[in-house]
Amino acid sequence: MGSWCRPFVLLVSLVMGLVLGCSQLPPEPEPPAGPFVACTNSVDDAMAFLNWELIVHPDSIASGEPFTATLGGNAVFDEDFLDAAQDTFPAGVEEVNLVEAKATVRVRSGATGDDVVLKPEPIAYECLLGRDPCDPANDLEGDAGLRGNTDCEPEGDFNPCGRFVSLPTSFDCAREGVCATRRKHAQCDRNGFCITGDLLVRLQETTGTYTAATDKTEVLFGWDDDGTGATRQEGGDNHGTWILPEAAYEEPPGSNGIRVTAISREAPGSLPVGLECTMGVPSRGPPCNSVDFLSCPTPDSELVSFPIQMEAF
Repeated sequence: MGSWCRPFVLLVSLVMGLVLGCSQLPPEPEPPAGPFVACTNSVDDAMAFLNWELIVHPDSIASGEPFTATLGGNAVFDEDFLDAAQDTFPAGVEEVNLVEAKATVRVRSGATGDDVVLKPEPIAYECLLGRDPCDPANDLEGDAGLRGNTDCEPEGDFNPCGRFVSLPTSFDCAREGVCATRRKHAQCDRNGFCITGDLLVRLQETTGTYTAATDKTEVLFGWDDDGTGATRQEGGDNHGTWILPEAAYEEPPGSNGIRVTAISREAPGSLPVGLECTMGVPSRGPPCNSVDFLSCPTPDSELVSFPIQMEAF
């Protein structure tokens, strides 16, 4: 799976998510392998590309006829992206609290139908300390993920009720152990463990209802890039690139958004991170060919496509 790491404080996140930091931009990024999203975060003004996998299983698609499609996927945060999170806390980051996440599936062409919002698959709510079951309806006043809950003892914002997702890790820091084979000596020396893979936040399957066009040969599915608040740069060396919306942790997520808190069990408190995303690709290649490293609207060739069966005459 491709790696897209940017100077970015990582999220879980989505689901997410998963954001707590990122390494330096590569000088010439490889083209994305799927429907990536370009994201801003609530911690700084950096941008990141994340590979949110979109899985579509449509019924037979006939010209001019209604059809349904099962929609699902994963918010993917790759290994390099998670590696960068380990600088956020002195003891590293082993898990995140998935506060809220949503991803919106949109048909670009070939059919009409409403956008469909995907949410994470169910995760049990637990208290951070002790991991007893809890009900988020019993949260106290404050921002989600950063407030106490009457089900959680001791009671306070240091012990929220949340959906905790573990990052893929190994504590095998032996000379020829798992972390050594992944060249993660520095993580072991600093934290006593290392990141060992990608994090998937699975999105719950939902059904979309559509009607196929009569003047197209295929239906194109992707993530939302129309209702996210992103606008296009007009003129100059970066003409056509996305101007992405800002992310604010305290605000509800937009059509593609994640809210998480990064947790370190050996450090007090947690880091709140909001992520807002728009489907996009790196802008230095076509169709934008920009001077600066930004994001650009995703071309049709990168979308999930299905043929429309034309009526035989």
